[in-house]
Amino acid sequence: MIGTIRKHSAVLWWIIVVAVIVSFVAWSGSDQSSLTALVRGNAGLFGTVDGHDITRDEIVERIRQLGLQESLSDRRRSMSEEQRNEVAAQTAFIDFKLQSMGIVADDEVLASVVRDAFRDQATGQSTYPALIERIKASGGREDDYLAILRRQVEQSTLVNVLSIPDSLVTPREAEAEYRRENEEAVASAVFFVSTNFMSSVTVKPEGLGQFYTNRAQNYRIAEKFVVSYLHFPASNHLAAAEAELATMPDLTNRLEQVYASRGTNAFLDDQGVALSKEAAFLRMRTEQVKSSAAARAAEVASEAYNELAQLTPIKPENLDAIATKRGLKVALTQPFARGERPLGLESLPDLSTVLQGLTPDAPFSEPMTSVNGAYILAIKARIPATIPPLASIEPRVADDYRRFLALEAARSAGQAFRNSLTNALAAGKTFAGFAAEQKQQVVDLPAFSQSMTMVPGLPPYADLGSLKDTAFALEPGGVSGFAMARDGGYVLFLKERKPVSEETLKAGLPAFMAEARSRRSSSPFAQWFTAEWDKSSVAAAFRRMKGTNAPSEMN
Repeated sequence: MIGTIRKHSAVLWWIIVVAVIVSFVAWSGSDQSSLTALVRGNAGLFGTVDGHDITRDEIVERIRQLGLQESLSDRRRSMSEEQRNEVAAQTAFIDFKLQSMGIVADDEVLASVVRDAFRDQATGQSTYPALIERIKASGGREDDYLAILRRQVEQSTLVNVLSIPDSLVTPREAEAEYRRENEEAVASAVFFVSTNFMSSVTVKPEGLGQFYTNRAQNYRIAEKFVVSYLHFPASNHLAAAEAELATMPDLTNRLEQVYASRGTNAFLDDQGVALSKEAAFLRMRTEQVKSSAAARAAEVASEAYNELAQLTPIKPENLDAIATKRGLKVALTQPFARGERPLGLESLPDLSTVLQGLTPDAPFSEPMTSVNGAYILAIKARIPATIPPLASIEPRVADDYRRFLALEAARSAGQAFRNSLTNALAAGKTFAGFAAEQKQQVVDLPAFSQSMTMVPGLPPYADLGSLKDTAFALEPGGVSGFAMARDGGYVLFLKERKPVSEETLKAGLPAFMAEARSRRSSSPFAQWFTAEWDKSSVAAAFRRMKGTNAPSEMN
């Protein structure tokens, strides 16, 4: 067992701090939530880690943390609802794996991280309070950020334990890899693009019917929900939050401190122009008032949620009883599918994840908080998934069929061209000469290397990854087979490979070698995680979800 991480562990200097914002004493107001056993549970729904059942609530908690990390980062990730759920499950998986291995960053370690990492180098003051205020102003929670920070410390410890020493990457290895990745391919190609064949295809009724029958699941209309909800508006508490803020005796000093520490570039208008000092102060006040009002609304929602827990028998209609008692009105959404955000609930993240955990025995969500206030949700109705008849969507299916036929025509033409090219090359003809005979356009591609992620001037229908695989499998003067692509395919002729210049090598090799060592040292962790995840019941649960396309049926 690896013991609890101690205060002076070197791992503290390894962590990557998401954001460092200078000091501001924490504002008053707390984000309290009522946690009852009413809607907790679903044990084993998302699998088990070393004897611990991962519950829906734990998945929701990690999704919330993931959203917080993204809000603090300049690098946003585009994920579907299903992908976000799986990333959250992987995060919970690693958390409990670390616990079972005895890798735990205690509160003393966390306090040390906050003290040492969140400090303004110029003033020596802590930047952590201002970061927490930014988090609260966006509807986030300090507890979630501390959980993220704790995870980074613990995970870095495991990385260090599993890592390979940097010295295993020698300068000679790094140079050889740098030359290989930066060698440039100079090539030309003939592309066969499906859009060029659209006018030549004919849609016949019998073919259309067979096409639809084979792909009926692609036209499935997903299950939809109608949700009833109680909204506890933050706007009802703005006056109280403003009054509380006004009683803060050293408010001006605090605002001055934040403004001076963060700098004028932290306060910009919609056009990117720095706000005046007065406007910046007003913005900070407004953000804090909104945050405090939302926290007050969450407290009221928690009280109502506790009242729901006392009503028996448990049924969705109890939401109406609580609304009547409090002089509120239950609202209904329009039908919406998983992953959509219905009108009235747009400000709530991860709605589908919460709804999939609601059952007849646990019909109510815990209070969900946003900048607009707090919400308690219940599923009013489920509209089952259906597959519409062909007649009702025939124009759409016909368009899909036409594109399918055009793609097939493009690939057939490309393969025929390559078959004929073999004989032409054997007869001494050139790639360009034969293409001209066949009235096919030869596209001279801009030079590209294995390390490039973007090549200016590359045709929009050309896939860089595919071109790399094809070109660097050839010797200069070689011609590829017909390579299929998303929009058709192509045949490529490699003219030459241009080695990297010595000047470029000298300039780029040091940074490349450092990166290569970093990759080498972290790869054992990635391999360990992949192996542990793939054999886990948590991964199996998500494989079942993907297979059924119905997360709510995972159990």
